[in-house]
Amino acid sequence: MMGALLYHCLISTCDGTTCDGPPYMAIKTSVSARTRLKRGVKRPLIALVAHLPESVQRVLFVPRVRRVAIHIPILRGVYSGCFRRHPIDLMHGTETSGFVDADQLQPDAALASELNPYMGSQPSIVRRAMQTLGETNGYTFVDIGCGKGRALIVATEFDFDAIVGYDISAELVRIANENAAVMARRYPERTPIRALKANISEPSLPVGKLVVFLYNPFGTPLMAALLKTLEAGIAAGELEHFFIVYDNPVCGHVFDTSRAVTRWFAGAYPYERGEIGYGPLDEEAVVIWQSVRGARPCEFSDRERTIRVKDRLHASLD
Repeated sequence: MMGALLYHCLISTCDGTTCDGPPYMAIKTSVSARTRLKRGVKRPLIALVAHLPESVQRVLFVPRVRRVAIHIPILRGVYSGCFRRHPIDLMHGTETSGFVDADQLQPDAALASELNPYMGSQPSIVRRAMQTLGETNGYTFVDIGCGKGRALIVATEFDFDAIVGYDISAELVRIANENAAVMARRYPERTPIRALKANISEPSLPVGKLVVFLYNPFGTPLMAALLKTLEAGIAAGELEHFFIVYDNPVCGHVFDTSRAVTRWFAGAYPYERGEIGYGPLDEEAVVIWQSVRGARPCEFSDRERTIRVKDRLHASLD
């Protein structure tokens, strides 16, 4: 998922819950009339922001301008960075930019209320998190809530045996597979990407060793369902070992209370310079767990840092 500014800019617009998001399970909730009204009125304003010229957006990111403009409702969406074409897309010829609200991911209102909007994670965050793991050969990279596949693209830079993404949106899965085809043509030597439409209530994860990536895709009930699936895989002997790499770990308490996993790493990664202005803030918290079964020796002494949840859409570390 995503940092505070994106959420505070867009929560009033979309009432969504994050982004690079996965397989899901329906939770009985309702979308209020007030929420529907907010979405109906403010979405046209977000669409207006999306069509601002790039030159105007560059001016808006000048610090003195930003400090004033961020308080103007129509302009707030600019500072999420989600409407600008991300440098990774310019580099590879892919299409992972943009913002997709939760009810556009899933027409079922009850289910959509448990999902977070799509926005791609920052490549530098994914990259640095993967680097903490050391050897990735023999592992399958699994992005739960892959969206358009930006984290999957970054994963091709590493020596994974397979790279798989899951998402509930057929449209985003289609785009992710189109991006996968672009990457396969440009980099035939890299591990290929595959994206699948899936619901977390019907999990079918790969066997063996996994690196599970999460960009705060949903709330506690769905995160608990995912953990249950992973725990069952370990208990059945289908999983030898797994890492959970959680960017913006709002529901990190779910994993901290499990006896099946233990902390590997906790830290805040800054965006690379070229990514500033294409994401909500300039750094994001990342916490990584690994399964107790098959656990590797860990050398990160500050891995037990406390997760502070500001709201359902933003977490930081003490």
